[in-house]
Amino acid sequence: MIQVLGPKPALKEGNPEEDITADQTNAQAAALYKVSDATGQMNLTKVADSSPFASELLIPDDCFVLDNGLCGKIYIWKGRKANEKERQAALQVADGFISRMRYSPNTQVEILPQGRESPIFKQFFKDWK
Repeated sequence: MIQVLGPKPALKEGNPEEDITADQTNAQAAALYKVSDATGQMNLTKVADSSPFASELLIPDDCFVLDNGLCGKIYIWKGRKANEKERQAALQVADGFISRMRYSPNTQVEILPQGRESPIFKQFFKDWK
């Protein structure tokens, strides 16, 4: 096996402080956008420039896009009362961010219905209940 893979490389010892710093930097690179047609036409509005966000910003009547594409992930949060047009528009916004912001084509888009949020998504919010 060693002949095929070669010798085990020397790896630098991990540092928990570096992990914390990296997590904070990654979270601050995120922005939150609202996708809504409440005015009669579809609008995309930036509601926060950087994390941590207030969880009250997420309104059940709308969809939100949490852009953390620099770190390889975009989240779509679908409010319970969001209509089908808003849900489709949020997906188009996420796809548009990947091309317009020149994110990696491997950028993941995670869709989260209200009440089914992942622990990683919740970490972007300072007061998640």
